[in-house]
Amino acid sequence: MIEISNLRRYHSEEKRARLEVDIKFIDMEVKSPAETIWFEIDANYDRILTNDTYDAFLLVPLFLAMHHKTDLRICGNVSKRLYKNLTWYGQKIFCDFSPKISPVNIIVDGFAPPQAQGALIGTGISCGVDSLSTLYDRFIKENDPDYKINALFFFNCGSNGTIKDSVTQYIAQSRSERGISLARELGLPLFPMDSNLHEFSRSEYGDTFIFLSNYSCVLALQNIIRRYYIGSACSYKGIKYSGTKYNLFDFAEFCESYFVPLLGTERTEFIIDGCQYRRVDKIKNLADWHIAQKYLNVCHVSNENSANCSWCEKCMRTLLALEILGKLENFSQVFDLKTYKEKSFDYKAKIVAEADKNVFYNELFELAKENNFPMPKRHDCYILDRQVAIFE
Repeated sequence: MIEISNLRRYHSEEKRARLEVDIKFIDMEVKSPAETIWFEIDANYDRILTNDTYDAFLLVPLFLAMHHKTDLRICGNVSKRLYKNLTWYGQKIFCDFSPKISPVNIIVDGFAPPQAQGALIGTGISCGVDSLSTLYDRFIKENDPDYKINALFFFNCGSNGTIKDSVTQYIAQSRSERGISLARELGLPLFPMDSNLHEFSRSEYGDTFIFLSNYSCVLALQNIIRRYYIGSACSYKGIKYSGTKYNLFDFAEFCESYFVPLLGTERTEFIIDGCQYRRVDKIKNLADWHIAQKYLNVCHVSNENSANCSWCEKCMRTLLALEILGKLENFSQVFDLKTYKEKSFDYKAKIVAEADKNVFYNELFELAKENNFPMPKRHDCYILDRQVAIFE
């Protein structure tokens, strides 16, 4: 059994406020990667950490319990809505994602009493295409105060690297500072928060914990968040096109559009935003926005300043869309366009050769056709041993 207990909120070292529980792997051969799970924020904001419910400590331990085929014991109260949704529906989605896991019992002491909703309408800011698209639509274009973003969040809980890697905190700090600068320019507050949830990540879990950890961070802030937008990685059509191919690989692209709404509680609503667009359409919407031109950061190659490398898969994918749209030069401040141009022809050939196998490549291929943008001929492009081959 996995047991979660002793929920507490206190001030840790260096003027930090911590929300923490103990985690134990009882009568199991597997040793717990850590003795506690915690979330940390600046001590001045200690009251925004939610310590009347264990909701924030439910998702990751549940996935662990299902992986190890053991029950999960929560020695405290959780949201009844979250408990019911994970018991009835969420576990089935997990099982569809991975045949290695099984349904388990979630044993709780009781349910958290109703609480007043917070005032913040928020979203995470990574400065990637998805997060900037949500910010543009739900802050710049939105006029309804019940749905207009009024706060930003930055969660250091896995996407910046493993917790024990010395480079991770440097990258997280760099990305956080980028988000703070953007938030200041838009006149929005930004709340950075750290967690050790990625200590529980292992290779067999893939990227699952990155997403579950992000959702958990939101639940740790229920005291202030009334509505929270998750910038979707994939369109509705894209999920239909390739969702079943992403099981055991990418949890978000496998089921994000219908899993995340199940995580809402009596005081916090989760909304998936961006599924209504292809990724290339998000880029099109952002192409003339000065904020995107200044802050867009899509790179997945870790480096000391977390800048766009301009040659990795995500950089190339973004830059090709901008080139097709005739907006490439708009982003010379955040990309090395010379590097991109040197490598772009081979990447275009790869897009043509694999357009039927990858949803994002298919979108780029279709965008090129829509804009009469010249691409290599399909019958001349092949992939041989993961290398692009061009036959003329």
